[in-house]
Amino acid sequence: MDLKNKRVLVVGLGVSGISAARFLVRKGADVKATDSSGENGIGEEARELESSGVTLELAGHTESFCEGADLVVTSPGVPDNALPLAYARDNAIPVIGELELAYRFCPCPLIAVTGTNGKSTTTELIGTILSRSGKHTAVCGNIGTPLTSLLEELTPESVAVAEVSSFQLDRTEKFKPCISVLLNIAEDHYERHGDMAGYRSSKLRIFSNQDQKDWALVHSSLYGEKDLDKSGVNKIFYGMDMGPIIVRSGNICLISGGEARSLLEVSDLPVEGVHNIENVICALLVSRIMGVDPGEAAASVKSFSGLSHRFQRIGSFRGIEFIDDSKATNVDAVRRALESIERKAVLIAGGIDKGGDYSVISELVREKVKAMVLIGEAADMIADLFRDDIRVERAPDMREAVIKAADLAEEGEAVLLSPMCSSFDMFASYKERGEEFQKAVKDIAEGDHRHR
Repeated sequence: MDLKNKRVLVVGLGVSGISAARFLVRKGADVKATDSSGENGIGEEARELESSGVTLELAGHTESFCEGADLVVTSPGVPDNALPLAYARDNAIPVIGELELAYRFCPCPLIAVTGTNGKSTTTELIGTILSRSGKHTAVCGNIGTPLTSLLEELTPESVAVAEVSSFQLDRTEKFKPCISVLLNIAEDHYERHGDMAGYRSSKLRIFSNQDQKDWALVHSSLYGEKDLDKSGVNKIFYGMDMGPIIVRSGNICLISGGEARSLLEVSDLPVEGVHNIENVICALLVSRIMGVDPGEAAASVKSFSGLSHRFQRIGSFRGIEFIDDSKATNVDAVRRALESIERKAVLIAGGIDKGGDYSVISELVREKVKAMVLIGEAADMIADLFRDDIRVERAPDMREAVIKAADLAEEGEAVLLSPMCSSFDMFASYKERGEEFQKAVKDIAEGDHRHR
């Protein structure tokens, strides 16, 4: 892709949009960028783009600003009906995402990981194993670091490991990973994709350009699905009891020549839950395809510290354990958290509803949840669904939610932040939501100790 002197319009000035604009400038493009937020809604980095020659349009989009564009590069969160994208369609202007742009210039093998839940953990696990094996590894994508920001650091001997969302996959054309991973598909993002069929179709785009030189790793729960058939690509279905690496007698074992060789004990894993055992198996399989010794890969897994805000145990006071699972932004993620918890919990949940079916966790809620404290836009709706099963309280903010939850919990129980919803009604991100939860827990615990 020759970008020199091309007129490129960047839509959205979040992290990926800013990174794309900077990359385009470095490639000699004539760049304009538009964002619906005003001056107060964008960060300093976006404003600094002007000093590198980028023309900005803020607080809305206009057709006149879009005129003359040869290419549109859009941020993942920009909806299809946004004016710049509608204008591009009407005027036959190509539209791609930052991930597709980065792929066109990526000099090294690219491993892509998608799925409703577990993407970040699995991506980081793969990155940890490959990096510790001596490979120069870039962990990027939806996990927080755009690939366009890392391209100058990469060589043909490097490896890029990218977490990839359905929104990003929607804007791909030639994107072709050497290894694609599909962890799972559960209800999510219906506000964007409409229904499961639309969401599923977006996820499956990860395989669309792969051929016989490439690999596709697919969770065993999707085995037999006809729309996963892809002629030529090397496909592996994996799981607890399917594939070249399985769980046997409490050990994760490599099956070779009919023999099972133990790589590590499940009890040694640094992450909790059945879903994370499967994420580890997936990461070990990817590393095996990449030529890493299985024993070395298993040792690297033991060194993995886990992710912030993903079932992160942050401490306890008065015998109550506090767990930050702010990254659980859909119902299936909360199901996994509840399956992993060993004690009764007071659940803090709520935010912006994403259209999932909350009834699928009803039995788990009755079994594991003592009470709910609800925040955000979806609080009333969630309360109506669960009030007949458990005690339900509401809170105006995170601090009050933690106070109420701590009062409801007793010694030996837990307070679990696992929201089921996105965070954008009250917070900038799930990370900020988790940080607010951790700050509130710390403040309350310190106050409790001082009082005592």
